Amino acid sequence: MRYWKMVPLLAAIALSVVVMAYGPTLAGRTAYQVAAAEHRAAREQLAKLSGRDQLSALFRTVAQTVKPAVVMVHVRQKVESSSMPGLDMDEFLRRFWGETPFGEGPQPRAPQRQPQTPKREFYARGLGSGVIVDAKNGYVLTNWHVVHQADKVEVVLSDNRRLEAEWVKTDAPSDLAIIKVKADGLIEAPLGDSDKMDVGDLVMAIGAPEGLSATVTTGIISAKGRTTGGAASYQDFLQTDAAINHGNSGGPLVNMTGEVIGINTAIVSRTGVNEGIGLSIPSNMAKHIMEQLLTKGKVVRGYLGVRIQQVDDKLAKSFKLPDMKGALVSQVAPGSPAEKAKLQTGDFIVAVNGKTVENVNDLRNAVAHLDAGKAYPFEIYRDGKKTTVQVTVTEQPQDMASAFGEEGPAASTSVNKYGLKVADLTDELAEQYGYKKKTEGVVITEVKPGSDAADQGLRAGTVILKVQGHAVTKVAEFNKAVSAKDASGGVRLHVTDPAGGQRFVFLTPEK
Repeated sequence: MRYWKMVPLLAAIALSVVVMAYGPTLAGRTAYQVAAAEHRAAREQLAKLSGRDQLSALFRTVAQTVKPAVVMVHVRQKVESSSMPGLDMDEFLRRFWGETPFGEGPQPRAPQRQPQTPKREFYARGLGSGVIVDAKNGYVLTNWHVVHQADKVEVVLSDNRRLEAEWVKTDAPSDLAIIKVKADGLIEAPLGDSDKMDVGDLVMAIGAPEGLSATVTTGIISAKGRTTGGAASYQDFLQTDAAINHGNSGGPLVNMTGEVIGINTAIVSRTGVNEGIGLSIPSNMAKHIMEQLLTKGKVVRGYLGVRIQQVDDKLAKSFKLPDMKGALVSQVAPGSPAEKAKLQTGDFIVAVNGKTVENVNDLRNAVAHLDAGKAYPFEIYRDGKKTTVQVTVTEQPQDMASAFGEEGPAASTSVNKYGLKVADLTDELAEQYGYKKKTEGVVITEVKPGSDAADQGLRAGTVILKVQGHAVTKVAEFNKAVSAKDASGGVRLHVTDPAGGQRFVFLTPEK
């Protein structure tokens, strides 16, 4: 038999077996190589489209540019106590921050007999951030709540130099403060135009969260014109998702050209830590506040003299309004600039000095920025018709409630230049502080530790009967008396306690 004739047949059979055995593997390898090549090409294209390298370089450059201008702010307050602070943390934190850990204001307490234990002094400490916005003059912007009631403020630069503050100027309603320091080689970060920022713009937050200096986080502008609803404050927050935590307060929020467009101030959180909702004071508001603090030593705000409210669709329809953008006048104060300009209840304010008013908060901020003594056009809707009224605004009074001829429930003041906080002596407060007999005056609800008032022995529960010989029965009367010209160098108080003991005290104002 001629076996050589069968070679072609056997070769064909062998090739078929090989293909059947290894064909799938070879095909798979080929397909994998094609897919890998396509993946590499796609990734290269993605890198080009996203500009990854350029974006990282941008973030690095912004951080390197701004970080030298960002500082840590250390504050200390001397506290006198008969026990260690850890034994009563609510009282400890209330004395340092002016509030309880849960954000509630200090509650009046009836005086209680305390054991006579030796007093001890210790320093409560706090930490925040700040940003140098004027290197030549050494001006550092931070938050009011960072330096509030501090006895000593110290700034730590990015090169670890420690500088003690020469002075601190503050404005509580805006939660802003300026710290003055002196040193060579300071680096500043300029204030930008916050009005030019739009939702979606990239931003960077720099500060010292939890004491971790020079921490950088990035995000976007999430919203503009936010407010937490504080009636006694002026707010127009920028909202950002850049991570902000305790210690970031007072630090800058910057744009991608290295300009400060916000001062990080607060977070909205159910847990007390970052949940992606941070709030920053716009740089344009900070500029305005800073200029006034530097030139006048205080912030003078314009005053219109109205109570205002938002409208819903039903109210808008009933007042024949084109939409709900604006603020409805619900009350006009007697003798106010609004009354003199013949503004009426039911007027709907839609623009001030040519700038559109979006809502109640927008109007409050707009009026506050107006110069006292000047006339401005207010565009309003009245009876469904648009008109313009010229209003000459005045300086905002200290006691807004009294401007409407009322004191409000348990009217009270904040801690003033004499280190006191007082309230109307209601029946409830009189009973709580242990007054058995009918007493007329204003009751002290808080005394600043270390103040002249504290040194003179004034305590929560003491009732002030007279100021400079004049009887005071309401907070408004007390405010007027301590603000009079003859009280500039100090005031004489006639006070009493629950036991009926009366005495005179002379207090000098804090400088």
